[in-house]
Amino acid sequence: MAPHPKWSRLPLKEMLAEYGLNLEGWEEVSSCLKVQTSEGLFRLKPFAYPQEEFPFVYELVRHLNLRGFRHPESIRPTLRGQLGLSIAGRFYYLAAWQEGNTDFELNLQTLRAIGSLLGSFHTASRGFHPAKAAHPARIQWGAWPNKLARRCRDLRLFLRAAQQALSPFDRLFAAQEKTVLAAAEASLNRLQDLPYEEIVRRDQQAGYVCHRDCIPRNVVQRQDGRFVLIDFDNASQAERIDDLAKLIRTFSGWQLERVRLLLEGYGDWFPVTEEEIQLIGAFLAFPMEYWQLGKTHYLRGRSRLKALRKQLVADGAKAQFLLKLERNPERVMSSHAVFPRNPG
Repeated sequence: MAPHPKWSRLPLKEMLAEYGLNLEGWEEVSSCLKVQTSEGLFRLKPFAYPQEEFPFVYELVRHLNLRGFRHPESIRPTLRGQLGLSIAGRFYYLAAWQEGNTDFELNLQTLRAIGSLLGSFHTASRGFHPAKAAHPARIQWGAWPNKLARRCRDLRLFLRAAQQALSPFDRLFAAQEKTVLAAAEASLNRLQDLPYEEIVRRDQQAGYVCHRDCIPRNVVQRQDGRFVLIDFDNASQAERIDDLAKLIRTFSGWQLERVRLLLEGYGDWFPVTEEEIQLIGAFLAFPMEYWQLGKTHYLRGRSRLKALRKQLVADGAKAQFLLKLERNPERVMSSHAVFPRNPG
């Protein structure tokens, strides 16, 4: 990904003029700019990936609009019909601003609503076929085994580097070698024993798309209490359990009751099978947190000793969660009807 832009250095007035808009003010919010214009509020955002991948995102949000997805992104082309603007090596696009709150309480109602929001997105995404062939980076069917195998190799390299260094982070990271590698290998082995390819094949036939970044800052609670999903920069064609696994990792706090609420909401659209829960558990068992910490330290040169210590504390809760999920998957399964083989 490209570095974060320095907004004050951009020709914002001229950029907005390309859309026929007069700039009246702006405010930096997370990774984007909230801009006040003559026609209201918009979100100016740098696209985090190569520009040639953006047509997939643009066509997806148009598809969601046509399928009746509630409050979909509305990306505005320039007056010359361009999907965005290339400035100083970065591609920027303009979308309608979704006013609301991202700092909401995770309670029974909100967790269920967030699960239902993701389910409604998957339903609306069904059958999406971009006008031109999708960029290869946007096709992620069946990616879990190869992705986890690559990250397992990365972990070995990170741990080898940790053993040769002397910082407090290195020593603490290296001390986790046995536990981390055992968890990574067990996750890969478990994935091989489950019907992953069958799940992938079913979803691929239906043509679903995953958001792949359903995290708190991309879920907005509007003033009417409804939730809106924003920022489709990471969206790809992939099996729905990819989104579900990341939803659980992000919102569950490793608590089964939270997972039950998320999947109960999702079950409004797609009741989840025991096989899918087992696959999600296998994916979550991979020590992704240690891979991320190692990547940040050994590839990006940013030490996160405090985050590593915090992860060590969280490991116990995660291990207990995974054990309970494996032994009692029915505790998080929706009480809705049996999962349809070809949901509409």
